[in-house]
Order: sequence, then C-alpha cells, then structure tokens
Amino acid sequence: MEYENFKLEIDEQGIALFTADRPEKMNALNDKSWAEINDFFFWADQSDEVKVVIITGAGSKAFIAGADLNSLKVKKPTDCLGGAGQKALNRIQKCSKPVIAAVNGYAFGGGCETAIACDFRVVSENALFALPETGLGILPGAGGTQRLSRLIGLGRAMDVILMGRKIGAEEAVEIGLATKCVPQQELLLEAKKMAGKLIAKGPVALRIAKQVVIASLSSSQETGELLEMLALSTLCGTEDKMEGVSSFLEKRTPDYRGK
Repeated sequence: MEYENFKLEIDEQGIALFTADRPEKMNALNDKSWAEINDFFFWADQSDEVKVVIITGAGSKAFIAGADLNSLKVKKPTDCLGGAGQKALNRIQKCSKPVIAAVNGYAFGGGCETAIACDFRVVSENALFALPETGLGILPGAGGTQRLSRLIGLGRAMDVILMGRKIGAEEAVEIGLATKCVPQQELLLEAKKMAGKLIAKGPVALRIAKQVVIASLSSSQETGELLEMLALSTLCGTEDKMEGVSSFLEKRTPDYRGK
C-alpha cells in the first residue's frame, strides 16, 4: 500500500512501521493525513500480515507537530462536523492489534492526540507533548479533551489544554503519559523490542484484553467485571489457551495460531 503523507514498512515479524512523512512540514497533519490514518488502520485491523503497529515521525525534530495551519486557516464551521480526526484516531484506539507510538520529538496538537490514542508511548529524550489549540482560538478536536484526562487526570489535563503547558519526556513517564524514555538513537529499537514482546503473547488474548480494558472507560465496574468474566470464558475455549498452558507446563516456547 502506498500513501502520500505516510510511509509504510512491514518486517518479517509482522511489525508495521507507519511513519508520518512530511518532514518539511514537521509531519503536520492535513485532511489527507487524517484520511490515510483512517484507511491504514482499517486495513491493518483486518490484515493477517500485521501483528503490531508502530507509528512515528520522519526526521529527528517532530513526531507530528500538530495540524497544518494552512489547511486549518481555511476551514469553515461545517468542515469540522465530519469529525475526520476523531474517526481516524478512534480507528487507532479500536484497532485489534497493539499500537505503539514512538514519539521522536514534538507531539503537538493532533500529534499529541495521535500519540494518546495509541496503546503505548515510548519517547525519545527530546519528545515534547502539548495541546496548544486554545492559543489559536480553538480547542483539541481529535479526542484530546477526552483521552488526556483519562490518562493523566483532570487537573493535569486542564493545565495542558487551558494553559497550554508543555510536557517533556521525563515528566511524561513520571505522570503516566509515556511508558519509557530512551535516547533518540535507541527509540525505534526500543519500540520494536516492545513489539516483539507483544507478538510473543497470544494474539486472541491481546485483542480481547484490549477491548475489555477500553470498555472500562465507559462502563461501571459491575458491567466491566461482567465483560471480563465473559471474555475469560471465551478465551478458555480457544486453541491459543490450550497451547499457552501446555507450553508453560512443558517448558517450551508457545506456538500461537490466533485461534
């Protein structure tokens, strides 16, 4: 598959590296970018070739430095009603495959929103998160007002969104916004190492566990525990569960088939 604003590489393990590739614009997102994110994750969700997705940015300065302001400048009120950014990032959050953001620099605006829609965020030492939209007379419109507070708490989210405060790499790890901070040159290696660990898990278990955890955001604990119980019951009937338990007892590496 070919994209205009992204580059896609898939290795023999099934790790899909999806790179925002507009370095001259610091990988800023325009309408085409949102459409390509949506299309890619729709495909990746169903592809047997893809086991884990890593999303990153081209160059060493920016992961994704927000929206393309030239595109934003001409937007009319009705242009925003389609929710293109929200739909694209919901594709990431709901993707059945684990998604890792390898944040290699500025993650501003839509870039920050893209990162927090992922399951994991590993960051380089120069990573910087911000949602500066209120300084432009707007607000984060691709899920940032909803996801950030769930990740780092209401007070910190208010600080970032209303005050426009930036969060560096070390603080991001401290407050749970990022999983790990590594030197820039080790970022993709670390993300691929994480991906390898995920690939070694039971794929059906990963998919269902992700769905149940995400469901906890919009359900009561009682409902969530019911979903958890039903999900466990379902997994106990899979071939992967038999292989996982058998391989552990036999002291060998499991050979999961995703069934």
